[in-house]
Amino acid sequence: MRPTKLIISAFGPYAERTLIDMDKLGASGLYLISGDTGAGKTTIFDAITYALFGRASGDSRDDSKLFRCLNAKPETKTEVDLTFVYAGKEYRIVRNPEYLRPKARGEGFTKEAASVTFYYPESSGKQGPASRSVSKEKDVAAAVQEIIGIDRDQFTKIAMIAQGDFMKVLLSSTDERKKIFRKIFKTDKFNALQDELKKRANEMDRQCSDSESTACTMIAQIQCGENSAQADALEQEKNLAAQRQIADWQGVCDMTQAILDEDNLSLKKVQAELEESAKKLADMDKELGRAQNVQKTRDALKKASDELERILPSLAPLKEAKLAAESKQPERDSLQESITTLRNSLLEYDKLELFRGEALKKEGAVKETELRLQKNRLLVDDTRAIITDFEREVSELGDVGARKQELVAQLDKLSGRQDDLVKVGKNVKELSTLNDAFERAKKAYLAADADYQKISDDYEAKNRAFLNEQAGIIAETLVDDKPCPVCGSTHHPHKACKSLEAPSQAELERLKKAVSTAEADRNEKSAAASQAKGKFEEKRSAVQSLVQELFGECTLEEARERGNTEYAENRDKMAALTLAVAKEEEREKRKTFLEKNIPEKRAELEKLQSAVTDQEKEISGLKAELVSCRNAIEELLKKLAFESKAAAEKQIRETQAVLDCSKRELEKATADYTECESRVNELNAGKNALAKQLEGAPEYDLAALQAGRNQAAEAHNALAHSQNEVSARLAGNKSALEQIGKTVGALGEQLRKRAWIRNLSDTANGGLSGSSKVMLETYVQASYFDRIVSRANIRFRLLSNGQYELVRRKDASNNRSQSGLDLNVLDHSSGKEREVKTLSGGESFLASLSLALGLADEVQSSAGGIQLDTMFVDEGFGSLDDESLKLAINTLQSLAGENRLVGIISHVNELEHKIDKIVRVKKDENKISRVTIEV
Repeated sequence: MRPTKLIISAFGPYAERTLIDMDKLGASGLYLISGDTGAGKTTIFDAITYALFGRASGDSRDDSKLFRCLNAKPETKTEVDLTFVYAGKEYRIVRNPEYLRPKARGEGFTKEAASVTFYYPESSGKQGPASRSVSKEKDVAAAVQEIIGIDRDQFTKIAMIAQGDFMKVLLSSTDERKKIFRKIFKTDKFNALQDELKKRANEMDRQCSDSESTACTMIAQIQCGENSAQADALEQEKNLAAQRQIADWQGVCDMTQAILDEDNLSLKKVQAELEESAKKLADMDKELGRAQNVQKTRDALKKASDELERILPSLAPLKEAKLAAESKQPERDSLQESITTLRNSLLEYDKLELFRGEALKKEGAVKETELRLQKNRLLVDDTRAIITDFEREVSELGDVGARKQELVAQLDKLSGRQDDLVKVGKNVKELSTLNDAFERAKKAYLAADADYQKISDDYEAKNRAFLNEQAGIIAETLVDDKPCPVCGSTHHPHKACKSLEAPSQAELERLKKAVSTAEADRNEKSAAASQAKGKFEEKRSAVQSLVQELFGECTLEEARERGNTEYAENRDKMAALTLAVAKEEEREKRKTFLEKNIPEKRAELEKLQSAVTDQEKEISGLKAELVSCRNAIEELLKKLAFESKAAAEKQIRETQAVLDCSKRELEKATADYTECESRVNELNAGKNALAKQLEGAPEYDLAALQAGRNQAAEAHNALAHSQNEVSARLAGNKSALEQIGKTVGALGEQLRKRAWIRNLSDTANGGLSGSSKVMLETYVQASYFDRIVSRANIRFRLLSNGQYELVRRKDASNNRSQSGLDLNVLDHSSGKEREVKTLSGGESFLASLSLALGLADEVQSSAGGIQLDTMFVDEGFGSLDDESLKLAINTLQSLAGENRLVGIISHVNELEHKIDKIVRVKKDENKISRVTIEV
């Protein structure tokens, strides 16, 4: 298996999508993964491991929820895309973890679900659009296992040589090395078996102790009688039980059975005595009952005689009181007749109350109507006054509309004048702007004309100089007696001289172009100045006409000043006029209001006057009705005995109370006499009956009978208590005997089981006395360790030039400490073994590297038939000298061979000079990791 392309996105320190084209590294040889600590070197291997197995390479980095790069943009997906070649075929796997990413819109986070897709190659062996794929986690795991042939743990041991871990293996004690090997070899199950055996052995110790404690507790609960023959033996066994020193459990059971036999005999004897006592007690209860009944009858007879003697003198007075109450019947009849008469007159009192109520209503109505009449008369006077005031105010306001129109006309005139003044000011300002533009255009023209004149003069001078220079050139060619090509003369007494400052033809052409450019610029500036002047003159003519119209003959400056002054004055006038118009509008509104309300007030006055007339009539009618009610009241009062119905009802209640009291006296006197007479008759009858019952009854000594019965009861209770005591002791001892038998029976089985479990635990945990202290897990680890050491020595002898060989120490220095994983080094130069801790730093690195490679070889061999063409070696090269470093690289180079690619993860700078292919990992200024490949 060889990775060819790796894409890491928002994974670990790689915030952006990062492509690592591992095909550039070739199919074999060494390459260096270089970079600062924390840049993301090991993350490359983590990403490969995660893509294949869904987990990172190290346990400390194995939380897939932490893979998300915190610096990644919300839209950047966290995923690993791995393409690898196995057996000539190309496979691809894309995997992303579950992670929280910021929402693309709004605030907060959203969960991205985990997913994975595995792509099989096409028939050509390459990836393509027709590739078959699987996307379920279990299907992907099965596909990777089927193709590569190893699981994640095997892959991390073979593909990643964690030299630092094996440095710990090399230098650790047996206990420390055992923890490391537990992680490497996954021997947790053997350690768990050791712990489980120890736990079960301790549990059997506890069970045996609990059983023995339970049995001893049962012995403490055994009881015997005071005169028991087993009392001394029981006391001795209880003392032994308290000290947990019981040796003869069968003797304890026999003693307890003897106590049970004694108590069974005692119980039968007590039960017979108790039965005889119960019969005797029953006979005594019958005799005592007869005596008590006779005594009760005598007591009842005496009680009846005493009561009859007490109440008999009261019978005659009660009869007299009854006759006196019956004699008052005529008085009660008179009271009843008076009550009936008063009740019959209550209807007349109702009429009286009705007339009185009606009279009160009429009086209230008269008062209320008189108040309304008085109020309406005042309103009539007030309304007349208001109408008079309104008519006077309307007259005073006069023609307010005409005054308002006059003011509005003045305001409109001033507003128009203000608009004209503003127009003049605006035009004068525009004229000033046009004048400024004209002056600027004129200055620009004058400057352009000056430039043109200067350039033109320079050109004319240079042109003359150039022409003169042409004569000098011809003069140099003149020869005496030969004609001049210009004038034909053969004599040349005064030849023209060639000037040293004459311009060239090119310079003259440049000046000529400059003259043309300056002339064009002058003409352009002239046209612009002419246009600006035309606009200025046109605007000035229009402004002067406007000024003439508004102010007459005056300058523009005078017009501007007069306009500003007049504008300010008009503004004040318009403000005053605006206030005046507003005031007139208020007066106009007031007049409109008054003209509208005067008719309304007149109508209101008519209604009030009509209401006054109606109320005067209403008062007259009410007073007549009131006189009629008062006359009716006087007529009723003449016929009735009381002023009101309430007084009549009060008299009825008082008379009824007297009548009721008289009736109650009669009822009570009758009842008291009847009750006393009945009780006397009842007592006489009862007394005769009781006397008849006592005829022939014997005399009893009740106190003596009760004392004898109490004594017999005490004896019976003592026997019952003795029976309960023996029964309880029997039940307790029987239960204790059964519990001791069960517990002792179980204890024997527990002791046998504890013996073989304890022996098994001591064997597995290296605790057998006199034997080597090798635990089961250590023994298994030692077996793995021997095979790894054997494979490691193949390279260690080569790396140390045949000087060293690793040797596992077979026995501990004593039988009191754990052993089995201690490691020595055999120094062939001296032929002696010594501890590996005596190796130098460089030698220790070579030894640990050999161990790491030995582990990889062992795991790959155990996996059987796998083809892993890629390997990583992580750190550890910093402690080597140049010779050892060279030797280590040569070893790794030979390990790579022709078909394996080995990557060294390191930040040692010297390696960059010894390895040609480099994968460089750096963090930029934003702390985002970047990868470049240098080949």
